[in-house]
Amino acid sequence: MKYSTRVIVIVIFGAYILLMLWLLFGQRLEYYDIPGTYWEKVQYSLNLIPGATINDFIVVLSGVDNPYLVRHAVINLAGNIVMFIPLGFFLPCLWVRLRSFGQVLLAIVGIIVIIELIQLFTLLGSCDIDDLLLNTIGAVIGWLLWRAGHYLSHRFRLQQQQKD
Repeated sequence: MKYSTRVIVIVIFGAYILLMLWLLFGQRLEYYDIPGTYWEKVQYSLNLIPGATINDFIVVLSGVDNPYLVRHAVINLAGNIVMFIPLGFFLPCLWVRLRSFGQVLLAIVGIIVIIELIQLFTLLGSCDIDDLLLNTIGAVIGWLLWRAGHYLSHRFRLQQQQKD
């Protein structure tokens, strides 16, 4: 990658990280309103049952007429996927060591687990196994997009070399 292109990608990635920090931590203070001790609040904001939150939102989408709840379900399900697509794209773009699927998947899961633990212990969100699953799906989609772009770019360069 050319130096100027790399600088642009780093700036865009930095803006993405700042946006993510604001979305994940900067606008969430609702758990401080819950009565109880710190550890009761931590327990309240923890879900380790895979599919529980996803199932709740699917139930809302399949039969609730409340537009607020439907909007909340769509934003939660789609948002948890969409907001991590750039992470899966930028990691292999910027770091050669994270280009293999196994390496990038390990990095993605590690990053998401750290985010979930920070949300849990700061009470700035909830720690939900379903967030880990949905975020990972989004990041894998991002990696697949990067992989497709990388492949197409490589093919294009080969075709240009053959023409010259």
